[in-house]
Amino acid sequence: MPPTRPDEQPNSYDLEEDDAFRSRRDSRKSPQPWVVRKLAIAIAGAIIAFTAYVYIGRLCIPMIKRRSGSSLGSRTLGIVFLAVFVVLGMMMTWAYIKVVFTPPGYAIEHVQRQTALDGIGEEQAPSENVMSSLQNTPLSRPRLPPAAALPSQISRGSSTRSIYPSSSSLPSHSNPSSLPMRTRQQSRGSSTLHSHSHSTHRPQPRSAPHSAENGVHTGPYTPTFPPQPTEKEREASLPQFHRPARGRHPPSLPSLREEYRYCRRCEIVKPPRTHHCRACGKCVLKYDHHCPWIGQCVGAQNQKFFFVFVVWSVNFCLWTFATLLTLNVRASTRVGTNIDPQHIIVIVISGVFSIFTLAMLTTHIALISTNQTTLEHISTRAMKDRETAVLDEMHSCCALSAKRRTRQAWDVEWGRIGREGNIWWLGDLRAHWVQVFGPRKWTWFLPIGSTKDLGLDYPRNPRFDVDGRWMPRRQWPPELR
Repeated sequence: MPPTRPDEQPNSYDLEEDDAFRSRRDSRKSPQPWVVRKLAIAIAGAIIAFTAYVYIGRLCIPMIKRRSGSSLGSRTLGIVFLAVFVVLGMMMTWAYIKVVFTPPGYAIEHVQRQTALDGIGEEQAPSENVMSSLQNTPLSRPRLPPAAALPSQISRGSSTRSIYPSSSSLPSHSNPSSLPMRTRQQSRGSSTLHSHSHSTHRPQPRSAPHSAENGVHTGPYTPTFPPQPTEKEREASLPQFHRPARGRHPPSLPSLREEYRYCRRCEIVKPPRTHHCRACGKCVLKYDHHCPWIGQCVGAQNQKFFFVFVVWSVNFCLWTFATLLTLNVRASTRVGTNIDPQHIIVIVISGVFSIFTLAMLTTHIALISTNQTTLEHISTRAMKDRETAVLDEMHSCCALSAKRRTRQAWDVEWGRIGREGNIWWLGDLRAHWVQVFGPRKWTWFLPIGSTKDLGLDYPRNPRFDVDGRWMPRRQWPPELR
């Protein structure tokens, strides 16, 4: 902030606003405490332990010992259920430990830190609007220009005060609305401070103390405004480039250029597909999402183990839910059999987590098949939503065939969104899975080994240029058209 002149005291409202904004900005920049990030791991461990206690100690053991009143099945059934539950629980726990203790891969460990990017400093770097769309960083508050001297006339002996300068004291092009924002705030702040110091005088409407003989209005100040144009007139007055033709308009941002991949927090040039996680406070390689259940992010080096954990979690939860529910429903029809309330609790917990993990498994199968992360899929989904809105404007809600023909015409010109329009799409399903799990298929669903994907470099879809912009089909390589 520039130094304040003696006659320009800063407004207390501005200082409070700056402090509040600075505290919010600092809180967003600082990562979550370690205890907060790891708290969900303890909760997950407690849920697994309680489920194992109920299933083994209060379901399988009574069936094996043939306890009357608490046994819900035969001894053979109890042994089989116990064996399947232990195998599924051990595999899920193994995968969970593996994903918790395997870091996702941090860019700072592989990329050299640099405070400036090829001569582009903090003031010359791309705008925060661009950077926030790429790395989800909070917008920094722009610096306002130094406040210009605003001559104000405050009548200390009366209740009338004027904060409008005379026409001779302003430049020829000046008007109150064109003054800097901080100047207007300081003027309001100064008037507020003066009104508090002279509380006996209640402020009256603004007036201009000039005589009518001099050609200036003498009554209360009443601003006049030109007639406002209608909505159609405003649209007609816009330049042509503000009204693009209705069609598919992919983002033209050169997202692969180094200046657009520079992280100001970590002070590094992020590798492709890297994103800065606010919770962890680091740039994560091939960032997928931050998962509170594992206490860290899902990235390039632990994505395989996260998927394996989800697979075994689905099997564990579905087995627990299905067997407990079936046995308790059957036992409720028999006389002399008591229903254990803890069975009901585990049925509810396993049912909820079955739905949750099954939905997550389905989502990640689709993401891996198209070589996308969760964050990249959100951008693809947003582009599809914008295109759907354009189609709704072009056609009526019932013209489904017309919308389909229009979308097909756009696909002919550009390719499909999420396929040819995916910068990391390789066009081969097996290549996408090998990139995550490795070439040996028998290890794809086992939490063993280490991933070969370091997360530093990925082959680019040749339908995108070197700067990361989607090209129309006529500019593709000839063999891909």
